[in-house]
Amino acid sequence: MIARACAELIATNGYSNTSIRVIAAKAGVSTGTLLHHFQSKEALLVETLLQVSDDFVFDIKKASSGTGDPVERLRKAVRALLNPKRHAVGWRVWIAFWHEASTNAELASVAGARTELSEAIFAGLIAEGVESGVLRVVDPIVASEELAALVDGVALRMYGESKLWNQERAVALVDRLIADWHV
Repeated sequence: MIARACAELIATNGYSNTSIRVIAAKAGVSTGTLLHHFQSKEALLVETLLQVSDDFVFDIKKASSGTGDPVERLRKAVRALLNPKRHAVGWRVWIAFWHEASTNAELASVAGARTELSEAIFAGLIAEGVESGVLRVVDPIVASEELAALVDGVALRMYGESKLWNQERAVALVDRLIADWHV
């Protein structure tokens, strides 16, 4: 409940403009209660990011589960991740977290570990595509890292640059990368 309130406030006000007092009020708890659960604003940011990234990973897994064409399942995973109805708040939290992580090695480590979760799903789908002969990729792990970097970049365009890009444009660019891998 507290992390959800934090996510909503960061998404609308930014991290630096979101105070512990405001988060507590939005969550309907006292500042003392919030600080009992989280020793600092940074600890709350980490928990908020963990919840947001769990939500991302859940949707990626759900969209790519089952059997069938691994390329289509990869495309579904990307669409799920870039779904503005589900993840607009989450992406804004990620963007704020990246900003904080750029000067904090501990936060950067958390962000990197969470990114690896989605990259592992992508790598599995890409490897499946290579094994079935529908994708031409030298190294599925490197390809998954490149795909994740592209998804992060288009999400930044969608949510961090005053919505200069829409979901259709973002997905189309990612689809072109996947099409380049297609046999």
